[in-house]
Amino acid sequence: MMKRFLLLACIACTVPFAAFSQSHELRLGVTSGVSNFTGSGSIAKSTLNGSGQQDYYTNNPYGKKYGINLGGAVNYRYVFANNFLLGVEGAFERLQTKVDLEGSEFVNGSRGLTKLNQQFLNFNPFLGYRVIFEPMTMDMQFGVDIAKTLSINEDGSIEEKNGDKTSFTHDRGKVIDVDIRPRLQFNVNYEHYTVFAGYSWGLKDYHDGILGANLGPARLNVFRLGLQYQFLKPMYKND
Repeated sequence: MMKRFLLLACIACTVPFAAFSQSHELRLGVTSGVSNFTGSGSIAKSTLNGSGQQDYYTNNPYGKKYGINLGGAVNYRYVFANNFLLGVEGAFERLQTKVDLEGSEFVNGSRGLTKLNQQFLNFNPFLGYRVIFEPMTMDMQFGVDIAKTLSINEDGSIEEKNGDKTSFTHDRGKVIDVDIRPRLQFNVNYEHYTVFAGYSWGLKDYHDGILGANLGPARLNVFRLGLQYQFLKPMYKND
C-alpha cells in the first residue's frame, strides 16, 4: 500500500512540472564583437621593452583600444510555460584588445601597435525571461562568464625611424587562470534563427600578483554580437 502511495505521489509531483514546462532548445552559433580593458591599469599607449625582435614585449599590453573577437558556442535553454528560462552555454572564444606603441626610436615618436589575443573556454550559466510577439520572441537573460584561460599572446608590429618594419610575438602565459564576468544579453528569435547582443564586464584584475609598481586594476570587458541556429522547432505558448 505504501509503495502505491509513493508511486502516486511521485506522479502527482511530476504532472504539474510537465504542464509547467514549455520547451527544450538547443542552438549552435558564431560570435563576434569587440573587447577592451578598463580601469586605471589599462592604457591607450605603451612602450616597447627588449633589445631586439626575439625579446620584444609590451610594457603594459592591457589596452583601452577595441579589438575584434571571434568564437563559436553551443547553447541550451529550458523555457517554462510562464516564459521564465534557465540555460547554459559553452564556447571557445578568441578575445582581442589593442594598445598603441610609442617611443623615440619610432617614426614620429609613435608608429606601432600590439594586439593582445586571448583564448578562452567559456562556461555561461544564465536565467532570463522570454517576451513573445509572434512570429518572433525576445529573450532577456542574465548570467556569468566563467572563462578558463587557454593562452594570452602579444602580436605586435613597429616601424622604426629608418623605415624598417618589424613584427614580434610574445607569450604572456596564463596571467590569470579563470576570468569571471557578469553578463547581460538580449536575443531575438525567429523560426530557427537567433541574433543576439550582450555585454560582459570583468571582475578579475590582470595586474593582480605582478611584481613591481602598482599600475592599478585592468579588467577585461566584452561586447558580443552573434548568430545562432536552433536545431529544435521553436515552440510558443499556443503551439
